[in-house]
Amino acid sequence: MKKHIVELAHEFKAELWELCTSLIRLVVIEEMPVDSARSVFRERFSDIGARAGLSDAEVDLVCYGFRCWLLTHMDACAREWAGEERRRHVRP
Repeated sequence: MKKHIVELAHEFKAELWELCTSLIRLVVIEEMPVDSARSVFRERFSDIGARAGLSDAEVDLVCYGFRCWLLTHMDACAREWAGEERRRHVRP
């Protein structure tokens, strides 16, 4: 399998991570459909990518990577966040 890498300047990485984590929370907690989250990601990341000087192909690659990341990690995040919520409601 061929690996593709998109280099993103440091100043855009925090913005990308904030976008990713906010959307995974919407999918897991608010039950937003994955395809809707992918569409929102594409819309918002297209702006980030343009400011970062990425090509359309690089933006497409990052959008595909987001969808794969989301599908891979959403169940684990749901379990983790459900555990945190239960711990908050347990009285000592």
